[in-house]
Amino acid sequence: MGKPLKLLLIFIFIISTFFLPTRTFADMAPPIQPPITNPEPGTETTYVRMMAETVLIDVQSDTKKDSLGMARITASFTMRNLGTSPENLAARFPISANDGRGQYPEISDLSVRVNSTQIPYRRVNYPDIRWQDKDVPWAEFDVTFPVGINVNVEIAYILNGSGYAPFTAFYYILETGAGWNGTIGSADIVLRLPFPASNQNVITNLQIGWSETTPGGLFSGNEVRWHYDDFEPGPEGPVQNMEFSLVSPAAWQAILDGRNSVNKNPNDSEAWGRLAMATKRVFFQGKGYRTDPGGEELYALSIAAYEKCLALKPQDAQWHAGFADLLANRAYWDTWEKGPTQDAIRGIQEIHTALQLAPTDPVVLNIAETISYLFPGGMVQTDSVYAFPWLTQTPTPFPATATIAAAFDPASVSGEYKSELLSLENQKKMQMVVRLQSDHSVVFEGRYEDGMTLLASGYWVDNGDGSIRIFVKDSDNRSYTINFRYENSGLTAIEYPSIFSGTSWELIRTLVETPTPVPSKTPTRIPESPETPTQPFMVPTKETTSPTNPICGSALLVPFGLLFAIAFSSKTHKREENIYDRKR
Repeated sequence: MGKPLKLLLIFIFIISTFFLPTRTFADMAPPIQPPITNPEPGTETTYVRMMAETVLIDVQSDTKKDSLGMARITASFTMRNLGTSPENLAARFPISANDGRGQYPEISDLSVRVNSTQIPYRRVNYPDIRWQDKDVPWAEFDVTFPVGINVNVEIAYILNGSGYAPFTAFYYILETGAGWNGTIGSADIVLRLPFPASNQNVITNLQIGWSETTPGGLFSGNEVRWHYDDFEPGPEGPVQNMEFSLVSPAAWQAILDGRNSVNKNPNDSEAWGRLAMATKRVFFQGKGYRTDPGGEELYALSIAAYEKCLALKPQDAQWHAGFADLLANRAYWDTWEKGPTQDAIRGIQEIHTALQLAPTDPVVLNIAETISYLFPGGMVQTDSVYAFPWLTQTPTPFPATATIAAAFDPASVSGEYKSELLSLENQKKMQMVVRLQSDHSVVFEGRYEDGMTLLASGYWVDNGDGSIRIFVKDSDNRSYTINFRYENSGLTAIEYPSIFSGTSWELIRTLVETPTPVPSKTPTRIPESPETPTQPFMVPTKETTSPTNPICGSALLVPFGLLFAIAFSSKTHKREENIYDRKR
């Protein structure tokens, strides 16, 4: 392949990968550290081929709380001049990149060796490798390539992990290697961990929000290896740029420490509880839970650890609540497709036990309140007393089953509906906007007269009697149900929370079709503003405080909310990182 065409393909790849929405940056992307990259030649046409490369991503041991870890990168390249005359080239390698938020972190401890001899490099400026938005520092070094003789180039440096605890990620851009002559002869990519590698700590077959491990890696001891032969890297080729999604070393070390503790002291209930909690932490992710095989293993291990803990200490209310937290949070996501699961029932049983043992314990009460929001039909709070319908009767499916004959064609009902300003119980005024989608998703928006906008989302069902019912959750994971009568292309609320007592809910249809993308069927989480505390969806009085959500708020991401999510992701993930700081 000729040099001009290669450069064009590289440019097209960078534009398509980093300027257009992709899986890597489409989901509340965190700041990204500079990616590992192959070196590339300058702008000259070259006959130098990359005959082989070996890249070692050696993840370092790290026990600092919530650290994303770092890796020592050693990239070795065997280059050969296939032309008829020697070439003197200025090869280059990026040492900085836009992190996606306008900052430009750099790799550190960089060294360059040619044929085992360390050589100097100079800092030069070239466009950012991913965003092309501005010039950033690169390392440029001069290399002489004699005809037909292998030249070994080694680049080593330290790279920080990217992402949100308890997960981390590293990225490797093979694409820059396409600038050399011909194909890349072979590539060996080695991910090395400071402990045995498994599908529990190397996340495969699952996107964790901002990265997805490249498939095809072979596990062996502490390593995962990828091997490729005779390839031209590119977005359309069989070998593309690589990603590595991991449990952060600190989070995994907590599990290893927990396992070591229970092995030494198998009758220590606290040690079993700490192991259960550490395992739970790396099972859940920002949007639900890990559905990969390793995630399922972790879920089973966390259950087993909680069971052992409670067998040794059955009267510990907080450990019962922590177990309920695990079961209910998993069950909530399953409920969207399956209705109430056995895990949901068991989770409610565990929190019921916790409340009997310690009815005023703040940790127990926080978790109980959250579970009642997750399953409003299974656990009902009246004042400060809880009832548990699902423990005394067979729960009805959630959402409603399809045995009810639908009264409306979903497409005919879908659209945007707006009310006038409504007077709330706390004397504030709010305009209600309801957006119904034909796939039965719904976005509920409250627009205060002072300019604040609150969002909640979920789904709606056809009651079969000329009315529809919406089920939504806000960013604090509060669940609300509103029943509307649909007539004359408008909605009239006939059942709604008591805060709206005395208010007439009349919503007029303003748009026949909602001008927003159809949201995913998989529920995701709405981030909170890092600047302004988000008020609950139904606006409490000043004396009411929003509860701490012990299982990282769960709600459908608003379909037009990508920019909202990026802008407000900081506080959400701070809460996720610190959510398990409490004992249970």
